[in-house]
Amino acid sequence: MPEKYRTVGSYVLFKEIAEDVLGHVYRAGKLGETSLERVVWLRLFDGPAVPKDDLAGAFDQAAEIGASLKATNIAPNPAYFVHDGIPGLAWDDAPGQPLGRVFDKTSEEGFPVPVDNALLIVEKVALALSSGLAVEVGGVPLAHGFLTPEMVLVTNDGEALVAGFGLGDALLGSLNDETIRQAVAGYIAPEVLTSRIPGKRGDVYSLGSLLFRLLTGRSLPAAPQERSGALIAAELAYGEGPIPQDIMGLLTRALADRPEDRFSSAADFKKELDKLLFGGAYSPTTFNLALFMDRLFRPEIEAEQGERAEEQGIDVSEYLHPESEPVVMPETGAVQTETGGGGKKGAGLWIGIGVIVVVVAAAVGFFVLKPAPAPQLPPPTPTPTAAQIAAQKAAQQKQVEALVEQQVNQMMAQREQQIRQELLARQAQIAKLQQQLQKVKKAGGSNAEQQRKARQIQQQIAAQKRAAQAKAAALEAARKKAEAEAERKIKEEQAKATPSSPPTAVPAARPTALPTPTPAIREGQFVDPTQVDTRPVLLKMEPVVWPPSALRSHRRGVIIMSATVNAHGFVTAVKILRADDKILGIPQAAVAAAKKYIFKPATKSGVKVTTTTTVTVPYAFNGMVP
Repeated sequence: MPEKYRTVGSYVLFKEIAEDVLGHVYRAGKLGETSLERVVWLRLFDGPAVPKDDLAGAFDQAAEIGASLKATNIAPNPAYFVHDGIPGLAWDDAPGQPLGRVFDKTSEEGFPVPVDNALLIVEKVALALSSGLAVEVGGVPLAHGFLTPEMVLVTNDGEALVAGFGLGDALLGSLNDETIRQAVAGYIAPEVLTSRIPGKRGDVYSLGSLLFRLLTGRSLPAAPQERSGALIAAELAYGEGPIPQDIMGLLTRALADRPEDRFSSAADFKKELDKLLFGGAYSPTTFNLALFMDRLFRPEIEAEQGERAEEQGIDVSEYLHPESEPVVMPETGAVQTETGGGGKKGAGLWIGIGVIVVVVAAAVGFFVLKPAPAPQLPPPTPTPTAAQIAAQKAAQQKQVEALVEQQVNQMMAQREQQIRQELLARQAQIAKLQQQLQKVKKAGGSNAEQQRKARQIQQQIAAQKRAAQAKAAALEAARKKAEAEAERKIKEEQAKATPSSPPTAVPAARPTALPTPTPAIREGQFVDPTQVDTRPVLLKMEPVVWPPSALRSHRRGVIIMSATVNAHGFVTAVKILRADDKILGIPQAAVAAAKKYIFKPATKSGVKVTTTTTVTVPYAFNGMVP
């Protein structure tokens, strides 16, 4: 029976997503010993002019870098492998599209990327590069070096991920090929094109080039001497008008010919970009970017949902090849080339067993033959000071809190995931019912049968909303109960292990000041939105119920709000930042809807925290009440 899917090493290729000058991108499955471990994005660097040997040689260092880089907008858990001489890179699945595919689709449809979305995509990419600066390679902060559309993924839920950290030096070698050079050189700084050496300011230039492409719909010329003229003549894509002056100022500095005239790093670029994003002139949101992706790729997203369901049910036994060794060991960061034959596997196993036997024998001999040391009296136990006792109690309390948090997360992880998936499913069902309701109303609102159908659909919508709210409330109650239970058990265990009589404190002549421990992040703690590791992601949006007086008007505008989102994803407070209309109950209606939003909560150091996020509600009334 022929295989439906092709395998590459320890991966089964489900679907080809894109083909570009570097090779192919697939949605794939990582095969375990008996089952499918997880779904991944997989890039094969099988382009004819890609320097495959150089790439394979860079994989060990890239694997070490990947193990250190853990940030929201960096492709998660990268794994590197070589199969039949073809280097490959895989990372955890996040449904979306390569940025190059986004460019192609907007060009096909003549559909420009909105300015807000363009700024937000580049801001997320800049955040990934800023995170990379915290890692040093050879004493120098890490630069990406090859920030092109091929290395960026835009997800369906409005995020941007950057892949390929540690591969810049090797990938720059591909510029020797004229086809690759023409395709990607417009995103590479002039000095990097010449020297083939990545740098922080070179990455800034690449950020500016990506923003230029997102705004104008075309990339900078491959020839550096032609770029100044292209920047001067730049306009928004599809006749949308000139590029706003504040954005043009950002572009001009990022795309300066001389490196010293640019921003010093991606982090400095991001700071300046954030002033535009959060200064009031623009209102970018992850939710609006997700809507844009849905609008652009709706047929692909619907098809993918069915494909994924089919892929999850495959029998992987027919794709497992005992004679072939897995080519990747992401747990250790090591990279292997597929060896193929089963004989080597057996030889390696016996060599490993022999080494273990020798080590164990040596250890036994050491402890058996080593002369017993002379008995020594234990040193007297020092009497702790009052300050030390207090510090010990504080440390114990922090330990309890950390253990409680760990146990609760373990207890709740699966249930939270199930409930969040159910909430998303209910939201999709509500949207579907609302579409049905609109069709029924358009079919004939005065018809008694149509009115009956409309009432039934409205009742179904209300029932779905009540069920979603009940599930969300049950989740919060279950977490609180789990916290109380975990804390009780841990304190009981600690009480059993604690001596019945505490140490006696005596005055010390010169007490030593103990260092103040760094406060641990606690779940629910408020963290400034600029300091969180991951921002809130909107899961459920409540439709705004506009007052009839507003619907009868012809007003249009936007309400921009700051919503406080707690560690459970619920909105606890809403503050209006901008309201184009302050009458007819318009801002009040937007606030009421925003308070019912449900988010995936923000995190800091892996802990769910409370923070604020921006909520934007546009409106345009046509004077008619439905």
